[in-house]
Amino acid sequence: MKRVKDLAKYPELRWLDKYWLIVPVVSSFLVWSLWGWPGLFIGFAASRVLVWHSTFLVNSLAHVWGKRRFKTRDDSRNNLWIALATMGEGWHNNHHRYMNSARMGFYRGEVDLTYYVLLGLEKLGIVWNLKGVPERVLEEGREADARAR
Repeated sequence: MKRVKDLAKYPELRWLDKYWLIVPVVSSFLVWSLWGWPGLFIGFAASRVLVWHSTFLVNSLAHVWGKRRFKTRDDSRNNLWIALATMGEGWHNNHHRYMNSARMGFYRGEVDLTYYVLLGLEKLGIVWNLKGVPERVLEEGREADARAR
């Protein structure tokens, strides 16, 4: 919380920061009590490792392989295969260009399953105020694509 001060205004995040170990211990016990050792392995341990590796995949390979539509101060890249494996996170150069958007697949054909789920949750009233991509950023990307052809 000290590094990202705006998150401190949320009491649930302050609680999670302070008691971070409670959630994994309780959830692993619940999974084990409902589904036994196989459930603990698949439903808790393997799923967490898969999520961690997906995160590491994006933060490493999406800075090595793919196309750079936007000139950013880093080496982030857009990669279809990483995007498909991570539900949209592979549109990493888009994300680095405009991080405030709930959407990472800015253009047609850039599959972003996470964003589609968020849209569904918005229609149900579970989430709201999803931030989109400003037209000026989209136009900048279209111009870059046109120059690349």
